[in-house]
Amino acid sequence: MPRHSGVLCFAVLALAGGCQKAPPKSVAGLHAAGAPVLRVVGEEKRPIAVGSHLRSDEHIIATGPALIEYFGGGMRFLDSGDELDVGEADEAKLLGPNIPTRRWANGTVQEIPPAQRLVAARYTNVEFTPPQANTELTTSDYFKAFFTPNGMDKLSSGPRPDGPSKDLPPPPFRPKVPYIHAGPLGEGGPVVTVDDGFAVAETDDLTTAVLLEDRQIPLGHTLRLIVPKGSELTIRFANGQSLEVEGPTDLRLR
Repeated sequence: MPRHSGVLCFAVLALAGGCQKAPPKSVAGLHAAGAPVLRVVGEEKRPIAVGSHLRSDEHIIATGPALIEYFGGGMRFLDSGDELDVGEADEAKLLGPNIPTRRWANGTVQEIPPAQRLVAARYTNVEFTPPQANTELTTSDYFKAFFTPNGMDKLSSGPRPDGPSKDLPPPPFRPKVPYIHAGPLGEGGPVVTVDDGFAVAETDDLTTAVLLEDRQIPLGHTLRLIVPKGSELTIRFANGQSLEVEGPTDLRLR
């Protein structure tokens, strides 16, 4: 064997390894959904839990109003029948928000600079319980995020217990960032009515909900209302004040 054959073999292997494509990155999260948002996987369409990461190579279909938040700050509203290649959207290329930010304070709406935050930290790799689990999914189950510590391919014998597979580290070392999740907004507070279109509410613990037309909804712990272009809503406060809001706007209530 020639003296340098081992070096040549190593170089060839290194070159071959360098040609492998990096796995698709997560570039967005499902912020809110008023009806299931489906991930297309081959011939299947699987519901996506609110708060889930969305990868750049994913194709999704909305069956109702929804909001996608990109890690660069851009937002993309979807409605029933909309389809999207997540990484190909214009919002995926933005570094900064694409919706004006405002605040309701002292009885007036004020323009404010966008909040500085790490958007990706608001989302996590939650997955939906797969079809082979023992529980049959219903149309309301897309709100639920299931934790599968042993991987999706090991659920053929039924769902695994909830929770992490290993003990959590002590409190000083645990992540302190809550994740986006669907749920109730809480009782009380101002009452909002969506007059046209839809809007998205976000609370102080990162609960989100889609607000639909012609319903009077207490905002509870809502800190933020995100209103798409063409949508209109009215907020009524306990002191008798009312505020009419037109999209697009990202309105902070506190």
